[in-house]
Amino acid sequence: MCCGAKRALLRNSPRPGAQAPTSPASARAVPAQTSVLFEYTGKTRLTIVSPLTGTRYHFDHPGAQVAVAPRDQSILIYVPDLRPVRFTQPS
Repeated sequence: MCCGAKRALLRNSPRPGAQAPTSPASARAVPAQTSVLFEYTGKTRLTIVSPLTGTRYHFDHPGAQVAVAPRDQSILIYVPDLRPVRFTQPS
């Protein structure tokens, strides 16, 4: 293989640990994960980039509340001036 054929093969092959796409019927059977609202209690603004997912969370002002993905909650719980507020169901 030459001229990028290996690269194209790798790009189109499933990643190790990747889940196969689910059908709508099986998606309904799995309970939805809940996100948690986090409130910023600092004095200015805050932007956090999750090292797990790469998601950016922007808190524009004191008291701002942002929904945080389930995978990122374990990291944001340790950020000073952030506190979990309540659980929300994804729509």
